[in-house]
Amino acid sequence: MTDDFSADIDAWLSTGEDGAPAESEASAPEPVHKPGSLLEAISALPSLDVEEDAPAPAVAAPAPVRTLARYVLFTVAGAHYAVPQPHVTELDRVPAFTFVPNVPAWVRGITNRRGDILSVVDTRTLLGIERLATGTGRMLVVRLLDDSCSLGLLVDEVHQIVSVPPGDVRAPGPGLDGPLAPFLAGLVELDHRTVAVLDLDRLLRSPLIRQFDEPNDGSMHGLH
Repeated sequence: MTDDFSADIDAWLSTGEDGAPAESEASAPEPVHKPGSLLEAISALPSLDVEEDAPAPAVAAPAPVRTLARYVLFTVAGAHYAVPQPHVTELDRVPAFTFVPNVPAWVRGITNRRGDILSVVDTRTLLGIERLATGTGRMLVVRLLDDSCSLGLLVDEVHQIVSVPPGDVRAPGPGLDGPLAPFLAGLVELDHRTVAVLDLDRLLRSPLIRQFDEPNDGSMHGLH
């Protein structure tokens, strides 16, 4: 991903009528027909029988409008993931954060985002993968739509925003495991690659994240 494209993504997160009267048409005088004229000859022809119940010509129904869902695509250790765009409030480089004791290793710490304390989760560590080097990666700030719960999610790269028909997201199927498997909404094929769609609502409401809602040592005040 180029720096210009990264900057674009960052920037994303921070005929009528003339009313003129129509010209009036002069009333044309009724034509006067001479006896034996062509008009009289046509009028004398027998009329054609028209079937009264003839069906009206079929009119094609308008094509249904498909509702598209928008997702933010990102990668972690070469795997492709997507999260619903409405849940993403911010995208930024990895910020400075304060270490917090007595929490799982995947909680990197907390950071101050415009006066709000935000907990930062390292997705690589959560998946049991080695952390990225300092100064690399991105942070997605994600939230619940009906709650104040927000979270900083560290990922490798953020690529783009895509629109996907809901029917294109298929069920993940059995046999998937790993820390994020319970929070998988489905799989979708995009540009010949399989993308795992995460259910952020389920993740942010899960005991995995909510275990810190009540401080247990006076140093961690929930993942908010």
